[in-house]
Amino acid sequence: MLSTTQCIAGILRPFIVAAISFGLVSTAAQAAKPAALALDVSGPTTPQIEPFTELEPKSPIELGPDTTIEFLHYHRCETITVKGGRLNFTSQRYLHKGGKVVSVKRAECAKEVALTGASAIGGIVVRSAGGNKGVKATTRPSFVLVGKNADGYAFLRISENGKTVLESKLHGRAFFYPESAPILKRGNFYTVTLTPAGSGKPKTFKLEARRRPDKYTLTLIRVD
Repeated sequence: MLSTTQCIAGILRPFIVAAISFGLVSTAAQAAKPAALALDVSGPTTPQIEPFTELEPKSPIELGPDTTIEFLHYHRCETITVKGGRLNFTSQRYLHKGGKVVSVKRAECAKEVALTGASAIGGIVVRSAGGNKGVKATTRPSFVLVGKNADGYAFLRISENGKTVLESKLHGRAFFYPESAPILKRGNFYTVTLTPAGSGKPKTFKLEARRRPDKYTLTLIRVD
């Protein structure tokens, strides 16, 4: 004959299992991170994808027959261009059915700066668990704002010891260092300041110019 404790445990077991399962699903969902960044989109997509939008795992994208999309896959460190068909992602790879893969090119891994409050957190390589005190960039750095507040900033300023080196309006989420502007000095540290379009405090992070821009490298500025 079962004891009272055993009976209660038997009754509660399905609920406990369900709660644990729900917790695992919720944790997995929360842990999911963007897999790629759309660099260029030509033609209709469902859902509509704009350039410099992050692409989530397990979120299929239907492309029109003549639609092309170029994206940077974070883990693979590749820029891929596909035309037509159905596009999907995991954290490790991309999945493409129908249409065709136009090109696959090796790319330098993107770097990320996650900002909170009014100050900076160090830059990290997206696929790395490590961090440091400042993002290492080229002498002509390029930035893309990502995250839920990515459209909320109007100006970007690069300064050294309080002196402005470059100030520019932000047109959309991307900033590309002007060819006409003086390059940053290798080995020097700079402060990058983002000024909001409306109310709110500016956000900053440190940048170290490490080398010449022999390759196209993007720094992602996450402003969640």
